Amino acid sequence: MSKRIQTEADEKVAACLNEQRSFAVIAGAGSGKTSSLIDALNLVRANYGVELRKNGQRVACITYTKRAVEVISTRLGFDDLFAVSTLHSFLWREIKTFTKDIRNALRESRIPHLIAKEAEKDNGGKSKAARKAREKIAKLTEELEELDKVTSFRYEDTVYSNYSKGKLSHDDVIEVVGYLLVDKEVFRKAFGFRYPFIFVDEAQDTFPIIVDAFNAVTEDDGLPVVGYFGDPWQQIYDKRASDFRPPLGGETIEKTENFRCSESVIAFLNVFRKDVEQYPAGDNKRRQGSVKITLVEAEEPEAPRRRYSDAQLDRALHRMDQALEDWGWEGRGDVIRLFLARQMIARRLGFACLNSLFTGKYASTTAQVDYESGEHFLLKPIVTAIWPLIEAHRNGDQRQVVDLLRTIGPAFDVRGKNQDRSLKEMVELSRQTVTRLDEVWANYTLRDVYEYCQENELIRISERLSEHLARAPRTEVYNEEIFGLEKGDWLCDDFLAMKTTELGAYCNFIQENTVYSTQHGVKGEEYSDVLVVFDDIEAAWNNYSFSKLLTPGTSGEPTEGQYRRSEKLAYVCFSRAEENLRILFYTNNAVAAKQELIQQELFSETDIGVIA
Repeated sequence: MSKRIQTEADEKVAACLNEQRSFAVIAGAGSGKTSSLIDALNLVRANYGVELRKNGQRVACITYTKRAVEVISTRLGFDDLFAVSTLHSFLWREIKTFTKDIRNALRESRIPHLIAKEAEKDNGGKSKAARKAREKIAKLTEELEELDKVTSFRYEDTVYSNYSKGKLSHDDVIEVVGYLLVDKEVFRKAFGFRYPFIFVDEAQDTFPIIVDAFNAVTEDDGLPVVGYFGDPWQQIYDKRASDFRPPLGGETIEKTENFRCSESVIAFLNVFRKDVEQYPAGDNKRRQGSVKITLVEAEEPEAPRRRYSDAQLDRALHRMDQALEDWGWEGRGDVIRLFLARQMIARRLGFACLNSLFTGKYASTTAQVDYESGEHFLLKPIVTAIWPLIEAHRNGDQRQVVDLLRTIGPAFDVRGKNQDRSLKEMVELSRQTVTRLDEVWANYTLRDVYEYCQENELIRISERLSEHLARAPRTEVYNEEIFGLEKGDWLCDDFLAMKTTELGAYCNFIQENTVYSTQHGVKGEEYSDVLVVFDDIEAAWNNYSFSKLLTPGTSGEPTEGQYRRSEKLAYVCFSRAEENLRILFYTNNAVAAKQELIQQELFSETDIGVIA
């Protein structure tokens, strides 16, 4: 993006701030939303900064990702006038010292609400769902009674709570703060005094109760003021505030420029999304670009549960290669490829078995989330230490090998047991040690790799991993009813018994060293050329149906939920393209789908290819 262009929307935001009036900016993809947010923050600093500092007040700026926090903080010069933070971190910082208030919110609102939800699932019968609901009710009731014994609360980055031990989850923080701001006037007024200006970036991804809470804080005329920046069409997570609005009396402002996409991509987005019509602004006025779709005649699934067989998956991959060749994109390592499900990427990059293990019957929700981020205790040492070490060794970068060894474990720590040995000795020892590590990695199991690292003190082994390495593998036949709470043992045993074959590809994906990404994972990103792959059968995710979204006459009507989720995620994917967009669409009837797309005026006939 070239020099900053002031828009009509920016002028309206400035007017609201000068009048101390709340607002919501509805900003389509590529509209320069972040720049408008930064402009608004700078205007507050220029007009109100001196007074705010004198009063010990700050400007809150809440955004969705840690990366966005870094970008915004940098552009503001890391000025401590601004409290720039992710939502959960910001909210927890505001309440963590208020133990009594947290306890009251849990007692009066949060836990009773959870008990009521479970009660709805209990029909008094003997079904598994009813029994689990009663167990949860009993546990929550017990925790409710134990609250008075809790001396402090802590927030852990997890989906699970343990109220009797003072452990709060993601959802707890949201609900507790929302309750305190909406229902407790003293808390609300104190919050409003600390933050006379509250800006929410990616407002569609915050929570309805938080929008209600901030609006309640700012419901009177004058300060405090809340400003939302977001786009309802880029809300791709459930139970979020896609219909965010400013408080009563605030102004809703549309931002219709598109500084990112080429003219062809913008024209396509305008046909796909009819509520906002964007126009090229800035450098992209001179970029024509292109949008093309190739329809692939999908095979009738041969495997159980309407899934592709391995042979069918191989043929589907071949058709993707054929489409790339037809577009002239074969062999290009700079085209980002977007898939709905991680399993689709795992098959293409070569870690399908690993993916199946961490999404299978032995994997809890937490295990799957940690696998997807590379933070699982079985995987993190490999992602952050062992694989980088092996890569450096294979690349002949001995200096990098030594530098890594000094930081990842006791053996080569400059203050460790070998601190008195000469540099020459340590370099030679590092060469021998890592050469042997590479041999173990190439020929043995993950248990062997970890045991070698443990024996040679190459990495710091967590207590949890150490306990699993020390015990014998489970020999019982796994039964969910009997061993459900211990299924992590089976997950660990299967993982440690695996060869390392798939781990390099997994690490490269986690470290974003490939051109593959999930469609959810590219929100907020932009790339010159983008390939979006829609294959409902391979994705095996019934919450979405892109075939029903794009061609309902051919594939059948989607449910309301399928339509809403698919539409928004498709828009996010399409709008990542700066220059050229390609869509690979697997359909049950390519000929009929082609005619339907032409009738909808989504594509011209010349922009549609077919692979039978």
